[in-house]
Order: sequence, then structure tokens, then C-alpha cells
Amino acid sequence: MPHYSILSSVNGIDLLFTRCYSSKFYVSYRNNRVILTIPTVRDIFNYGKKAPQTCFILFRNVIQDSVTSLNLRIERQDLSKHCSNFWKQLKVADMQLIDEFKRVARLAAQNLYSEIRIVNVNINYSVAAPVRRPIMIDAKNDDEGLQDLLRDLFVEVLPSPFLHD
Repeated sequence: MPHYSILSSVNGIDLLFTRCYSSKFYVSYRNNRVILTIPTVRDIFNYGKKAPQTCFILFRNVIQDSVTSLNLRIERQDLSKHCSNFWKQLKVADMQLIDEFKRVARLAAQNLYSEIRIVNVNINYSVAAPVRRPIMIDAKNDDEGLQDLLRDLFVEVLPSPFLHD
């Protein structure tokens, strides 16, 4: 006797997510069903991902594995819609299952980040001081607008006689 069942219908494909009183989870399509297994941290690392997966992505991968075991071909976007439907309804029906996926995702992220070491390497290097070059302005050939702009921008750099007309 099921503890609860959640139905998701997307593009004519009906998937049923069921939790029995024995705390087993099933994904069903028509008369076929497979047991859904909550992954462990080791299972997550066997997926070969370099970045930790979110709890929803873990859930989606488990549903995808179940659908594959049912020999059911579903478009990726439709599978994501099914998973999203299940996830939303599980937040109301079984927050413990959501929390378990969150816990596993958090532990996997902690394990992954604990293996990353930040190494501080002191490298001695020197930077040459910038060479100061004089700014050459030909006041006779530049127009007044340019002269005003240069006065505004380079007040500290230009020689004092330049500022007096």
C-alpha cells in the first residue's frame, strides 16, 4: 500500500512517483516500475562531474536513471518537466526526501572542496618604473577646443607658462 503517489503528465507520458510504507521509492510507467535509489556521496563521484551537483540535479539524475531502466525514451526537456513536477509536489508531500537529497549534495560538495588546496606561492618579481616622457604640445597648430581639453586633463603635467595666455 503506497504512502503517497505523485503523478506527472508531460506530452502524453504519465510517470508515477511512489513511496511505500516500507520507505521504498518507485518510478512507474504504465505497468512497469523500478526502485529509485537515493545516491550516496560515492555514487555522486562515480558520475565523474568536476563540480558538485545541486540537490535537484541529483534528483533529476536518479529519475533519469529510473526512466532509462524502464526502457522509456523521453526528451531531455520533458524529463526535466517531469522532475520539476515531482520536486514541487515532494516539497509538500515528503520534505524528508528533499532533505536527504540536500544532505547528500552538501556532503559531496564538502568532500570535493576539501580536496581542493589553495597554494600560495611567493614569486619575486620586479616591475620597471614607468618612464616619464614630456608631453609636447604645439600651441600654434592645435585648435582652441583641443587646448581647453588638454588644460583640463593635464593641469598638473603641463608647464606653467602653457596655462597663461
